[in-house]
Amino acid sequence: MSSVDLSSQNFTQQDIGTKSKKKPHRMADEAAAECLFDRLRQHQQRSPDATEVARTITARINARLTSHDKHIRQCTLEKIWDKRTNALQMLLTILEASRDTPTSTYITAILREALCLKQGKGKKCSAGNEVTVNKKKDVKMTGKENKNPLLKKANNMARTQCAQQFIALNGTQIIIRYLVASHSKRDGSVGAETIVQDLVWILAALAPKDPKFANKVRTLGCVRTMHLIFKGHYTDNKLIFPLLVILKQLAKNSVTTAILIRDGVVTTYERVLVSLGFMPTARLRLCLDAIDYFSKNKVCCMQIVKTGLCSVLLRVFDRWDRYEGRIRLKICAHILRTLQHLCNIKAGRRSLCTKKHVQTLHRFCSQCPDEPEFDGLLARVCSVITLCLKHQALPVPACSPASFNLNPILKGTNTTWPCHEDDEDGANSDTKTINSDLEDDSPDPELDLEATDVYSDLDLNDGDKLESTEGEIEKSHHLKSDSIPSAMFFNPNERDIEDLKKYVCFFKEFGSYNKQVKLVKSRSNSRGSILDEFLQCQSNKNGLSSLNLSLSPDCDSIFPIMPAPLQSSPLYQTCNKINESTSTSSCSILKVHKDLSKFSTFALVYCTIASRVRSVIPFVKVAFPDMIAGQGLARPEPLNKMERSTCRVKLLSCVDRAISPEAYMNEVVYDLDQLNSQAGVPDNPAPKSTESVFLSNTDEEEITKLNNFATRLSFESRFESGNLRKAIQIGPREYELILMPDVNSTKRHQWFYFEVRNMIQGRPYVFNIVNCEKSDSQFNFGMKPVMYSVKEAVLGKPGWVRAGTDICYYRNSYHYASPRSHNKCYLTVTFNIEFPHTNDVVYLAYHFPFTYSMMMAKLWQRSLQLPPNAYLRAEPLCYSLNNNEVPLLTISADDTPTNPIADREIIFLTARVHPGESNASWVMDGTLSCLLGDTDVAASLRAKYVFKIVPMLNVEGVINGCHRCGLTNEDLNRRWSKPSPVLHPSIYHTKGLIEYLVRVWKKPPLVYCDYHGHSRKKNVFFYGCAGAESWCGSDHSVPDEPVKYLMLPALMHRISPAFALGSCSFRVERERESTARVTVWRHLGVTRSYTMEATFCGFDRGPFKGFHLNTQHLQSVGSDFCEALNGLNDTATSDDIQLTKDLNGNIIEISLNGEAVNSAIAVDSEPGSGSDSVLRTDSDEDFD
Repeated sequence: MSSVDLSSQNFTQQDIGTKSKKKPHRMADEAAAECLFDRLRQHQQRSPDATEVARTITARINARLTSHDKHIRQCTLEKIWDKRTNALQMLLTILEASRDTPTSTYITAILREALCLKQGKGKKCSAGNEVTVNKKKDVKMTGKENKNPLLKKANNMARTQCAQQFIALNGTQIIIRYLVASHSKRDGSVGAETIVQDLVWILAALAPKDPKFANKVRTLGCVRTMHLIFKGHYTDNKLIFPLLVILKQLAKNSVTTAILIRDGVVTTYERVLVSLGFMPTARLRLCLDAIDYFSKNKVCCMQIVKTGLCSVLLRVFDRWDRYEGRIRLKICAHILRTLQHLCNIKAGRRSLCTKKHVQTLHRFCSQCPDEPEFDGLLARVCSVITLCLKHQALPVPACSPASFNLNPILKGTNTTWPCHEDDEDGANSDTKTINSDLEDDSPDPELDLEATDVYSDLDLNDGDKLESTEGEIEKSHHLKSDSIPSAMFFNPNERDIEDLKKYVCFFKEFGSYNKQVKLVKSRSNSRGSILDEFLQCQSNKNGLSSLNLSLSPDCDSIFPIMPAPLQSSPLYQTCNKINESTSTSSCSILKVHKDLSKFSTFALVYCTIASRVRSVIPFVKVAFPDMIAGQGLARPEPLNKMERSTCRVKLLSCVDRAISPEAYMNEVVYDLDQLNSQAGVPDNPAPKSTESVFLSNTDEEEITKLNNFATRLSFESRFESGNLRKAIQIGPREYELILMPDVNSTKRHQWFYFEVRNMIQGRPYVFNIVNCEKSDSQFNFGMKPVMYSVKEAVLGKPGWVRAGTDICYYRNSYHYASPRSHNKCYLTVTFNIEFPHTNDVVYLAYHFPFTYSMMMAKLWQRSLQLPPNAYLRAEPLCYSLNNNEVPLLTISADDTPTNPIADREIIFLTARVHPGESNASWVMDGTLSCLLGDTDVAASLRAKYVFKIVPMLNVEGVINGCHRCGLTNEDLNRRWSKPSPVLHPSIYHTKGLIEYLVRVWKKPPLVYCDYHGHSRKKNVFFYGCAGAESWCGSDHSVPDEPVKYLMLPALMHRISPAFALGSCSFRVERERESTARVTVWRHLGVTRSYTMEATFCGFDRGPFKGFHLNTQHLQSVGSDFCEALNGLNDTATSDDIQLTKDLNGNIIEISLNGEAVNSAIAVDSEPGSGSDSVLRTDSDEDFD
């Protein structure tokens, strides 16, 4: 045996011997403590009015807690902490009833000892413990001394649990009331002051742990009393720390903050700050932290300026280099956040914009240590400097050239111009707030109030049950068992059957109208179908025979606002030509496909279609990458590693430019406003004939011309999906770029796509896009923009590549033009590009573009290459506000006697409701390639399902290079609960198709999935709907079948290496009620209703971890989704799935039994991850 083993054995034996010697004493201590608490219990039960007895018992308990024998103290504390002794309840009851000052003194001392955390010998602290400034040398403890830190940690944990128990016993209210009473009748005696001190320390221990502390203080009317106590004791070294803790908690509540500000708390804090001095103590940090919270109130900001507190804060900040450690970072951060809040008011900016104060801030910029922990402080200092300087507006007109006049469309209807703008931050993709700068990324996203108008009069707290009247119950849909009960959420916007029956022309694969009636009736229940009741009603009214019913010669009611010239479109001509059986060949009746030769090249087809597309700003060309259906290069591209030093240089350069703008060039090299005005474009351009302007591309000719070595780059964005408004040269090779807002809007700048020429090879060009709006971006977390070189394509290496170095995203000095947001500044994304060739034509974009014309050209191409027995029908679902077609695709297999098409389940897919999410179109492209491919999987899918697909919901936004909206400046994914047939035709009719399937065809879609892109998160993931995780308490009472909505994400996790099950969420939030996912789930009863989100950036897990996403990944996700649908087993039951939930009821683990999944797609493991039979989800993820 080694010497180490012998020594450890000897130590263990010695330790055991010591314990055995102490054991009798320990038992005696425990017995004495138990006896005291038994006597206290008997006293409370038999003689609660016996003052002397209570005083004696509490005095003895307090004496044991202050004993020099640590074992006596420990035994007594453990008895108080033990819930079985009920000691806290007894002490609270006696304290509340007692009128004896000594008894109250003893009880408060006992509670202080039991609740207040210990930090150092003899010091009591609450949540934020006092921190000594001088660093203590680490002393290596051995043997007996090594037990003290562990015992102290265990005791502090017990005190924390005791505090939670104390709060649950309404102890917070009792202590507050007793503190107020003691303070009001204090007589200057030592006993009264001791009670006040103990009560303040107890309250400081409870305040950070009680989430309703501020509300309790306000409800008891004690907010001003707390301020009064604070004002009277801020020079008391024994009370200042706990009082600062209490006031900080009150400052976190907006209501108590307003009360304290009216009571003059700012003046009090100015005195406190002066009395504390500049020593970096925990007291100073707490004081600054509370001021930070108070300064969120604009009235407080005004008082900070008036009292001169602003100058005091800057004096403290100017000593930052004399502080050390983490407390220096915290003190500086609190001061800078306060200064940022002061910049929200004019007086605050004026007080900061003095030479002395600006020099103080600028001195920090020049002397800031080059360490990562100071990067955040430097960004805040730069933000304060730019905010307090004179407001600098973007050098573009307030009115965008992309305006579309809606009056001709609205004329003669009851619809009016949209009177509001959807808040981008609160209404960001179906996806909060990641966390949304929910902001979306705006730092504080507002909720879309219109999304909840429908439910505003319902009381939907947890546990509440909505009572339905008989009429509502009769109106509720009798859906198949796979759909959710929706009677409690009756849809007030439900359309009547007469309106829905017009959609029969989009379901010709099911046969004629009469045939559909028979099929529905054959599988309906004994009560008959809604359609049958409607037919009987119509027969009685019009004398029509239900056996001889057909559509009227026109379909005007389905397109109520369509201009007369378009009523002769193919859709109107074919709506009443319903075949009894499906065609075995493809059928496209899209207007843009008219007269296209099947022998034409893709480029010619693309140019022809693009020439037929109607845009708000006239196009002058087609982009070369789109004309040849350019994809990303199929090679791994690592995520960008951001260089801190580079970002610092760019941030400081931005500050210098704001302070001295005259030192920079300001030459405009591209101005879309001027080009548009020179062209004399009216608000609503007249419809273009197909022969008037034929758009083409001459880039291949341009790159062969001799290089003239121009001193500046030239730009262009007047092509489909292009977005660049202005380019300003500010240096020899540096340009500021300004993006176009969405049509009829002044905001929503994120998507960019433009062309660059006249570059020189090998020299870095700097591009600063200066009017971004999201408060954070994946550009700071590894994302690069994409670049396409025409010369590279001509040389045989065509494709989009990730490009750029020195990428950074930060706030600049340009202010919003809107009066409501005038105090907000835009953000800049900056990157350097070294072009691969001289005299090249290069395209730069936010993400891989996928235009409307490219989608239409690919549809035409696929219609010519159908595999055997495949069925494809492409038809216009409706027309957009600018008369562009919104296509609807139907994909299945031919109808056969052994596999009738009417018996197949329906899958409904949509994409691109947000035009800037081009990755959604690439995923949809992969889905269509799989479904129309000549493979066994594709044939199985077509034989199993009927696919209804709307591949592009927002065609106008895509055509005109918008980021989030279309022509009405509204987020169409916030209009599903009540879409307008006039303003939102694609949403109105898509929802109508699903409603037809639910209420007329009596077979809801098995799966509904809306494809999106996510700008804040990596990987690919799902958002689904679970009643158990809904904001509405009534949803919790509905039986939930997790296997229904969890099976498909679990299959995707197994099949697709790009899919991240850990990022999936199944929450139903109130502000998402009007999105497609929640509306289809709640109002239309589709349990498997999803949003599939694909990142713009790359991957942080799985086999692709650390690499960018490319078009091949996105297309693979689309085909993987089809494989998951093929493996979907509708016979699985709740017994086949096991859920693990956290304390809040959120799903954190999913376990699927192998028997519940198709044998070809088992979910018991993931390649490369070891055993992974437990699939994890994170339902706390934030939405985009």
